[in-house]
Amino acid sequence: MTGRGYRGRVILASAAVAVMAAETAGWWWWQQVQALARVNPAAAAGRLRESGLAALPPMVARARRLPTAALESVPRPNLAALLDRFGGLQRAWLPAHPGGFTDLARAELVRGRVNEAGDHLDAALARSPTSARLQRMAAAVLLMQGELAEALEALAVAEAIAPGLRSPPVQLIAEQEARVRVRALELRDRYYPRRRVDNALALARALRTAGDAAGAEDILAAYDQHPEVQLERARWALADGDRAGAAHRLDGVIANRACPRGLRSRAWSMLALVRELEGDGAGALAAADRALALEPESPHPWMALAALAESRGDFEAALGHLRRAWGMSPTDVGLLTRIARVAEQAGRPADALLALERAVEVDPDSSAAAARLVALQIRQGRYAEAAITVSLALDRHPTDPVLLELTERLRREIGAR
Repeated sequence: MTGRGYRGRVILASAAVAVMAAETAGWWWWQQVQALARVNPAAAAGRLRESGLAALPPMVARARRLPTAALESVPRPNLAALLDRFGGLQRAWLPAHPGGFTDLARAELVRGRVNEAGDHLDAALARSPTSARLQRMAAAVLLMQGELAEALEALAVAEAIAPGLRSPPVQLIAEQEARVRVRALELRDRYYPRRRVDNALALARALRTAGDAAGAEDILAAYDQHPEVQLERARWALADGDRAGAAHRLDGVIANRACPRGLRSRAWSMLALVRELEGDGAGALAAADRALALEPESPHPWMALAALAESRGDFEAALGHLRRAWGMSPTDVGLLTRIARVAEQAGRPADALLALERAVEVDPDSSAAAARLVALQIRQGRYAEAAITVSLALDRHPTDPVLLELTERLRREIGAR
């Protein structure tokens, strides 16, 4: 081996040892700071702000998600300085990562300098435009700047990318939330182009719920031959009283042998409802049996059987079928709501309460689910529980008119006692 080759290997080995030592030192120091933050956040912030070890690349990498929530007791000027330091270090060591600009934006927000925070967030989003959290953070800043339209668009982008994300929280009124939901569905193809049919169905359902039936039909027109779309349009036809139109679409799905068994089972389940409405009880039961034979582990045949039992006034049998469906689809909020309604009709208030409590657990952001639970608790005279439920719901939806009306109703009920 030549002397130059030997020296090169020594240099590389020394560099590797140095990197490992820096990584080990950074890891150890970060663990110490985290432990200190749990007992003395102010001291931890001081150590982060002043120590030279904080500038080690391994430390900077770990601090990309600096947990400022753990440092809430730190005086604001100190916290701003801490964020400034880490923001600057991240910009130097990790220039392509948005973390540095994000921390600088947070520092400016701590100081109350909204415009400067917005500039840093623009730079962060340029590096990570598909970060839903950054989009929500930008929306909050835009609202502070009075830019409502831009804020709603940023929230719609965040919802399109990560449906259901609520962090960081941004408070809107019900009408604005509805606008964001619809706009997010319009944008979803941009981020999930391989799910065009699912995206179209979700947007069409939202439009129909909002009263735009024609717009919903237009959205689905391009996918009319898809079995999922046929089922959805059959469901709409049935809701509109067009039994013949619903049956025609369902027959098309049933006859399509290339269609997955699950979809054909759903078609038979829905056809059972059509036959029941037509007064053909035997045909309805036969269709439900065909649905069960195709997909016995699907909730849809059991829900169809429940509907047939309801039409006969046999709420106990309907509740039994719905319980079977629940076991196969435990997080279906619509099913849970239906169970609660049928359980009340069957004289089983405890079962109704359990179903709606579960619905709120499954979808804590649904004001409708919370409102149903509060209304049931009031009907059952569970006023203390109703007060807790409505209070928690109003924390999430402070302007929801149904929740506000229920709060007033609860106040009247308690006052009458």
